[in-house]
Amino acid sequence: MSEPVAAKVLVVEDNRTMLALMQYYLSKDFTVFLARSAEEALEVLQREQLHAVVSDQNLGDGLMGVDLLKRVAELQPHAARILVTASQKLEDAQKAINEARVNHFLTKPFTEQELKNTVGQAVHNAALLSIRDKMVQELKDQLGLGRGGAAKPAASKPGAPGAPAATPRPKTAEPQKPDAKGTASQSLIPESERLAFRDGLTGLYNHRYFQEALSAGLLSARRREQKLALVLIDIDGFRRFNLSRGYAEGDKLLRRVAQMVTDMMEDPVTHARSDNSSEIAARYDWDVFGVILCNADVERARTYAEKLRKAVEELDIPEGTGSDVGEVTVTAAVAVFPDQARNEQELISAAEKALRSSKASGPNRVVLGPR
Repeated sequence: MSEPVAAKVLVVEDNRTMLALMQYYLSKDFTVFLARSAEEALEVLQREQLHAVVSDQNLGDGLMGVDLLKRVAELQPHAARILVTASQKLEDAQKAINEARVNHFLTKPFTEQELKNTVGQAVHNAALLSIRDKMVQELKDQLGLGRGGAAKPAASKPGAPGAPAATPRPKTAEPQKPDAKGTASQSLIPESERLAFRDGLTGLYNHRYFQEALSAGLLSARRREQKLALVLIDIDGFRRFNLSRGYAEGDKLLRRVAQMVTDMMEDPVTHARSDNSSEIAARYDWDVFGVILCNADVERARTYAEKLRKAVEELDIPEGTGSDVGEVTVTAAVAVFPDQARNEQELISAAEKALRSSKASGPNRVVLGPR
């Protein structure tokens, strides 16, 4: 596997000492560009494709950091925007979010670790957004919507010599008669966005997005010297359940367990639902779910998996609509980077191996990947 290219980060600060210090802190993990004014920053924006821009609020050249980041949002919308400020006023933060769509804030004074964590998380989230947009665009191209949302005219009839194979229409997209403004084409765009990276049955992320997000998560974990946990959850005896209850009931069960998988993703201390967009749950396989937990050691991941296992075990679905209490269970496998794996392939292999081994020994348990 080739070494990933370092993310490009622009730091804008009119204080030379602070600028040099931030460069020193960030240069180990990122390719860092420096600017002492908004004018210099805009020159960098014209020639470099950036992953993040870190700007002080007071630039000293008549332009505020919020104004610069607003231009960043226009010129490079995929670049994460980080505002450095001494203000703790809510109205200042609201203005930055509303006007410049600022993603992250750094409040002075900040530590080296706070700087690294904030920039690392911002770059990670920007990478996930880029992955989503790429997948959405690929699907739009398949649907013939093009980059502007308008349907592409067919070059030749399907089946004609040299014509490409017709793309099947998604079941969820009903044919519509377009009006003069192309309303039907526009109505397909939100649907294509959902189809691009979401599983149609459970609403979780699909397998491809999961793989891309895992790669981005591991890259971020390496940069920030953090752990990352992968949890694979298999519904025990799901094939037997489908045969005995019917596929419609099987689909209901998949949706219900999928909801529980996401509901259990909460902070281990405050027990608040995690709002970390880089922690995701996906439909990994037919009856297997995958969960990525960022900055999570083996104990946090095992606690999550055990809580989920117990909740599924206590499912009460009356006879005739599902199963009796205790009939539905899950087996979960936990693998942690870098404790049990050095890269994506090793992490997945460790979790899958643990899952297979556990299923052979009996259902309804949580197991750890090999060390």
